[in-house]
Amino acid sequence: MFSSIKSIIKSVELYLKLKNKKFYYELHKEFKEKERKFIEEIEELRIRGDSHSANRADLLRNYLSTERRQFKHLSTFYTEATERDTDKNN
Repeated sequence: MFSSIKSIIKSVELYLKLKNKKFYYELHKEFKEKERKFIEEIEELRIRGDSHSANRADLLRNYLSTERRQFKHLSTFYTEATERDTDKNN
């Protein structure tokens, strides 16, 4: 009986870890797609060359920089959580 409960708990733990990894993967994929679109838009605005386009490109560049910092923060948090889980299992 105890081994069955232990097995169920371990299965749930593995399922949640897999779900967490999938969530992070999707988040990473979504971020990379957004980043690519921002870069393309910034490049298009820079090519236009007028002052309004340059201002808009600067705003987008700043926003992209903020997005990168936030994603880096999330990535660091995810990595630390994953490392703690790995350390617990060893």
